[in-house]
Amino acid sequence: MGGGGPWLPAHLDPEAVHYVVPDPDSFYWPGNPNGSGGTIQWWQCTTLLRMTDGEQVTTGLAVMPETFTALPSTLPRRQQRRLLHTARTTERDAYLWSRDHKPDCSPQRCGFTPEPRPQRS
Repeated sequence: MGGGGPWLPAHLDPEAVHYVVPDPDSFYWPGNPNGSGGTIQWWQCTTLLRMTDGEQVTTGLAVMPETFTALPSTLPRRQQRRLLHTARTTERDAYLWSRDHKPDCSPQRCGFTPEPRPQRS
């Protein structure tokens, strides 16, 4: 979901762990009607991301259930619940972070070089 393109992954902290949490509203669970005569095939998820400047943000992501990997069983249940709570209560999302970051974004500052936009005739 969303059109972050290469910009978003280029600004994720490469040393951080980023979490994807299935967190759909009850009507978005796989198997429910999708409004087009079919059924929903994906999980609506919330992601908890750490950006290159250390800020933690969230964004939405659609994930096919068969590609999803559960948290390690070694992660205590209390810490799993804390992660879900943090993902649900983090107010700053990736859009707001990018809006504030873009004016100062440059290859020198964050290492991201945007692709040139095609010229319109």
